[in-house]
Amino acid sequence: MKTILLVEDDAVVAHVYRERFLREGFNVETVSDGLTAMKSLRAIKPDAIILDLLMPKLNGVDVLKFIRAEPSLKSVPVIILSNACMSEEADEAAKIGADLALLKSGCTPAQLVTAINNLLSGKPVKLDTAQRLAIRNKPEDKPEK
Repeated sequence: MKTILLVEDDAVVAHVYRERFLREGFNVETVSDGLTAMKSLRAIKPDAIILDLLMPKLNGVDVLKFIRAEPSLKSVPVIILSNACMSEEADEAAKIGADLALLKSGCTPAQLVTAINNLLSGKPVKLDTAQRLAIRNKPEDKPEK
């Protein structure tokens, strides 16, 4: 059974996604802030992480930096699930190496389950652009003329 760590400070959102992943056969651990997530990561050893960006104590960017710097965690797929659209945090998460960034208000639990299953099996994740978190283009991302 695959384990998902869901890092979400909104109790209702966490409950909805947790219940859906449980029905799909996943083991789900939930934490409501970035500091607890960092403390829990080594013990939980998740197969995938769903991470909000705007949270109490430590934000999602700080947690993602920790994940990507930790040898035992750096290859774990991380999906950013946030409404921090076009924010500096979303841009930073993309640079650090989030595997996927989804707009919370544009993604259903079923779509998130499909995205996790595809990431874990190495398949491409195909989602409508309305579901993806908008990331600003950096000057280095612009194609050369």
